[in-house]
Amino acid sequence: MTTRRTTRWNSALIAALLTSGIGALVADSTLLLLSIPPVVFAVYSHVPTSPAATLELERSCTEPAPSHGQAVEVTVTLKNAGDRMLPSVCLVDGIPPMLSVTDGSARHAAALGPDDETTFSYTVTAKHGTHRFRPAAVVLEDISGSVAVETNVETETELACRSPVRTATLEQIAHRYAGSTITVDNGHGTVFSTVRSYQPGDPQRKIDWNRYARDRELTTISFRDERSRATLLCLDAREVCYRSDSSDEPHAVFYACTVARELLDTIATANGPVGLAVFGTEQRYIAPNTGAHHVETIRQTLDDPKLLPLEPPNRTRPGDTDELPIRPLRTRFGEASILLISPLLDDSPLETARTLRADGQPVTVISPAVTATRSLGTAVAGLRRDNRLGALRRSNVTVIDWDPETALETAIRAGANR
Repeated sequence: MTTRRTTRWNSALIAALLTSGIGALVADSTLLLLSIPPVVFAVYSHVPTSPAATLELERSCTEPAPSHGQAVEVTVTLKNAGDRMLPSVCLVDGIPPMLSVTDGSARHAAALGPDDETTFSYTVTAKHGTHRFRPAAVVLEDISGSVAVETNVETETELACRSPVRTATLEQIAHRYAGSTITVDNGHGTVFSTVRSYQPGDPQRKIDWNRYARDRELTTISFRDERSRATLLCLDAREVCYRSDSSDEPHAVFYACTVARELLDTIATANGPVGLAVFGTEQRYIAPNTGAHHVETIRQTLDDPKLLPLEPPNRTRPGDTDELPIRPLRTRFGEASILLISPLLDDSPLETARTLRADGQPVTVISPAVTATRSLGTAVAGLRRDNRLGALRRSNVTVIDWDPETALETAIRAGANR
């Protein structure tokens, strides 16, 4: 909460001083009398008052889980829960950064008596992803308008515009390469493997007693262990990726985080091992694993505003480059399937994916399209991106070209069937 004095009555005070000064100089009593009202108002404006109050905010949406492109009406109610009159209340609602108002206004003003409330509505258009509303900014002024109190009023509200991906659809790209199931012949497991002659020291539980009862021959059954190949979500969140079709559209990093959350939920539902690598202002690597705690750690990482800020970061060091530093982590990947999520706005992810594929690493590129041809510049960027998509396909890299105006699963199916 911040309290400040306004300059509303400064002009009245200046006028009063000028009038009284001229009246005294020319000995005109009329001018002296005319200067009294402005002086009174100016003095009154400096009487200590505080418009601070207890405020309560309620916010509701007509559809908390809308589809992409759906119009959602947001209704905001502000209540004066205190016992003091609030002569001037100005409010600006905390619209999520990636959404914009398409009808109405998120600004509102009213005067509120004790226990009074005011309500207003506006409309936003839903976009893919989870959008959290920020606190509403409120400015309170006293009756003279000379003192203003700035404060924030918070209530938790979010729009979850999901684009879920079914497990069967994800497996078409994540594990389409040979050897998607890793087999370990360690003798311990649940899947029958081989039968061999009995050797001294073999555990009794592995002896084929049925065969012994039939043929009087001791044999040992060997089992193998099968487990799903791990999936590693690699997120390209470099500065160059903070690009959007227009100022009122989400940028590519936001869409990339949306893709990562949807894929994470799908893999977690199937109880598959999953990991995360983020390449942005900072680097973060979480090795593939399973379990609710592990999945929640990845979710919190994707929601970290310092690691993945909504606003484009500023380059802090003159020597910084825009290269995608995946190769130094190559030794950690093992046999994991790589899902590289990148808008492909430069050649770095292209070269990285081709190198990984040439090394035998299963890799799929999922690319949110943020280069609609609205201008000559975006048209050129879109053409270059198309060339990179073609180069990846020629290198036997699976590519998912996702237009955010369509469902993510539709794009994955189309990419898997190319």
